[in-house]
Amino acid sequence: MYSDIKTIIFDMDGVLFDSESLDKKVWIDLAGEYGIKDIMSAFKESIGTPDYNIISVLDRYIEKSRQDGCSGSRSLEGLTGERFRKESLVFFDKYVEEQGMPLKYYAAECLSSLKSKGYKLGLASSTPVERVVPQLTDTGLIGYFDDVVGGGMYKKGKPDPEVFLLSCERLGGKPEESIVIEDSYNGIRAAHAAGMRPIMVPDLIMPDDEMKAKAWKIFEDLKEVAEFL
Repeated sequence: MYSDIKTIIFDMDGVLFDSESLDKKVWIDLAGEYGIKDIMSAFKESIGTPDYNIISVLDRYIEKSRQDGCSGSRSLEGLTGERFRKESLVFFDKYVEEQGMPLKYYAAECLSSLKSKGYKLGLASSTPVERVVPQLTDTGLIGYFDDVVGGGMYKKGKPDPEVFLLSCERLGGKPEESIVIEDSYNGIRAAHAAGMRPIMVPDLIMPDDEMKAKAWKIFEDLKEVAEFL
């Protein structure tokens, strides 16, 4: 255990849950129905950000597709980013209800290991808190966390550091004594801006030069994180 590290804050989607792969599939399928082009660019822009930003990004890509005359089996007329987001969450929740939330490799074991070593554990997610708590409860992970922060509990989303600073404060920690475990570019940017030590565990997007410079460490999976700490 690192004696100068007291607090470890986890992102949720893409770090503990293999939810971004499912979200990606839902977006591709739904965008195909509407004929929205370049949906993967929109998806990549949205990773690690709160719903208001996701909706804004979707609005932009939907309008561009509408102007370009794109079409699918469903009309783009009247479609908004908010409606697309709501529909995508319905499909997402239907899968999770039928199949269960897929966990990332070694998620529970990593949390158990870090908890046993005396670290205070926090969860700081861009996902609305009313979705975060039930998902953590259903997967049996909620008991590992000393505190949970989700969307709606703070004003500025990642890459702003507010979510991590709030989590750290609620845990009674100090930024310089805190690690953040993230998969997204915006999450690493936020943790770095908060003065914490970002650990990147890439999910769908591999680290570029900026991430390599801002991340304290980069690991392939959560087992490597647990073994390192």
